[in-house]
Amino acid sequence: MENANKKYSFLETDEAENLFAELDFLLKSGQHVQNFPHQTDLFNFLEKFEDELRMYYKNLFKVALVTKGTDYTRYFYLELDDESRGIVKTRSKKLSPEHTLMGILLLKIHRIDKYFINDIYVPDLIQLVKSNEEYKSYIYNLFAKRREKEATEIDENTIDEWIRNSLKEFERLGWIHFDHRNKELFEIMPSIERLFTMYSYEIHHIDRLIDESNMMEERTGGLTTIEED
Repeated sequence: MENANKKYSFLETDEAENLFAELDFLLKSGQHVQNFPHQTDLFNFLEKFEDELRMYYKNLFKVALVTKGTDYTRYFYLELDDESRGIVKTRSKKLSPEHTLMGILLLKIHRIDKYFINDIYVPDLIQLVKSNEEYKSYIYNLFAKRREKEATEIDENTIDEWIRNSLKEFERLGWIHFDHRNKELFEIMPSIERLFTMYSYEIHHIDRLIDESNMMEERTGGLTTIEED
């Protein structure tokens, strides 16, 4: 027991008393933690006790604490799968295929087509999706295929709801961050790179998604979001 306490000595620190409960909850909920103003204390705690925390999650919960990026773009998350979600009794669940599709479209708009630099106004994003014939064609056909409808049956309210609900999930994952002074304005976070890496081909060839959209069910196993109470 004494040896175990030495392994996890971070639990005895003042920082852990103030931060660990929140950090543990966020990580087990599938959130990515990074060095941005709203998460600075949590990020610094992770960096300070990184080795001990990695051992803690590996030994006690059989999950890997993963870090990606460097310097300002560095971020942490737990690598959760179906088995580990049961072990840690997490509130996370797989990211839905429709939310994954929105993430792919957002990254194409932001990274490939460069319509926005970093800060994005939600109504501008919605208007772009609806007015750009390329995006509109992809999205309406994808929704029609997944919901077994004709593309003409997909109304604009459906698209609005899909975009806003997807962005809500992305904020919970830590992929974007809404301005607390203006909930219609959000910033792309470094951790969205995880989605870009996983779906790089689809982002560059979004037209192929109409034929391959059913594969989303199989490719989202490691991407988790938070279940509603």
